[in-house]
Amino acid sequence: MQLGPHYPKDIIRPGWQTLFDGVPDALFLVSLDGEMLDANAAAEALLGYRRDELSGRPVSHFHPASETARIADAFDLLRTTGSARYDDGLIVARDGEIIPVDVSGARIRLDGADHVIAVVRDIRARKQAEAEMQAAQERFYLLAEHIREIFWVSNPQTGRIHYASPAFSELTALSGLPGQDDIALWRTLIAPPDRTRFDAFLAAQSRGESAQIEVRMAAPDGQILWLHCRAFPWQPQGGQVQVAGVAEDITVRKRAEAQMLAQAERQSETLVREAHHRMKNSLQGVVGLLRRCAGQHPGLASALTGAISQVRSIAVIHELQGSHPGEPLVLGELLRMIAGSIEGLFQSSVQLEVNDRSGDTRILADAETVPLAIVLNELLMNAVKHHRGDDHDPEGIRIDLSLCGEGALIVIGNHGHLPDGFDFQARCHLGQGLELLAALLPPEHTELTYRQHADRVQAHLLLRPPIITL
Repeated sequence: MQLGPHYPKDIIRPGWQTLFDGVPDALFLVSLDGEMLDANAAAEALLGYRRDELSGRPVSHFHPASETARIADAFDLLRTTGSARYDDGLIVARDGEIIPVDVSGARIRLDGADHVIAVVRDIRARKQAEAEMQAAQERFYLLAEHIREIFWVSNPQTGRIHYASPAFSELTALSGLPGQDDIALWRTLIAPPDRTRFDAFLAAQSRGESAQIEVRMAAPDGQILWLHCRAFPWQPQGGQVQVAGVAEDITVRKRAEAQMLAQAERQSETLVREAHHRMKNSLQGVVGLLRRCAGQHPGLASALTGAISQVRSIAVIHELQGSHPGEPLVLGELLRMIAGSIEGLFQSSVQLEVNDRSGDTRILADAETVPLAIVLNELLMNAVKHHRGDDHDPEGIRIDLSLCGEGALIVIGNHGHLPDGFDFQARCHLGQGLELLAALLPPEHTELTYRQHADRVQAHLLLRPPIITL
């Protein structure tokens, strides 16, 4: 290699010049006193000096004055230990540009004298990347610290929180949690009905999937907040996959939606109530016409009374639905109203006693209300028509409603006897009313049997889901 004018030329070995210049990093040969002796081609390109211009100059000439103390410390360390580093240092190029560098120096012995070989690495690209990253982080934190949306970054496997924005910290600050660095601990703030869905939200994150959910969360002041949460996998450059999450407070929107829904429901209830009221009035008008016809044609009175009772039973349904719009019909309440309607058809006293022993409320499927009302009406009318009341039977007609598994059992008892040859299952001696019952009752969901107990006849009607539900 070509050495500077101060270096003894008689120690040069063939081939060293090519090796010296072939190294991509800048190499400097320096005396222990800090005098430049030689440099390779990469050093020339870095500083903008020819090697003959570098030779003989002090090292301090190529550093800002602010680095003098660090350079001196590095040379002291070289003299005592034989090696030293000067990381994140600065050198000054010929054109005045200050270049950030990492320098590693080692003491070597050449021709019986100690010298220093220094490897200088240009770190401008790294510094620029760090500066850009720092600027991005500053922008991120500036945004995250001031937006009201909740933001967090967590480990998808452990659930450990690496970063949570102040908005989330404010939400959990007064929660009394033992620690707030585990996202699973925030589950205790979720309203119990939403926790299962929140667990699925966490599970999706652990699988590296994007997920979103709307949940209710208890605020520190006891109010319920609605949050729309979104989480997605995120991999920092050169790092492991993380989860980034954003939660938006949508309480105001949810309250507005609830108010709009409540208003729509009130309007719907008003319309439904009015529709049922008009239907009931129309049916009552039909009942009035049938009564007038029965009065004008006594021979048809018995048949018309059955028709009147059927129309009134349907009117009862509209009365119930009009008084409680949007709510399901309760079996016990329907029984009592049909019984009261039938009692009003007869001039003589008819005692229909409904004994509801169900303990739980059984409701009717919407599609089954009209057929079932007709069935119950026919059963009660049949019991009233064949009831033989006397002083030995003070009970009158008794209606018992009780549970039977997932269904309900209605037992209607009256004083009397079944006719000879009567068999409901075989459709023998049923009469017109019971023939209608046989046609209306679906055998897969209902079961009707008649039994004779001493002087009383009992009709057992078993209703199964889906006609009736708890």
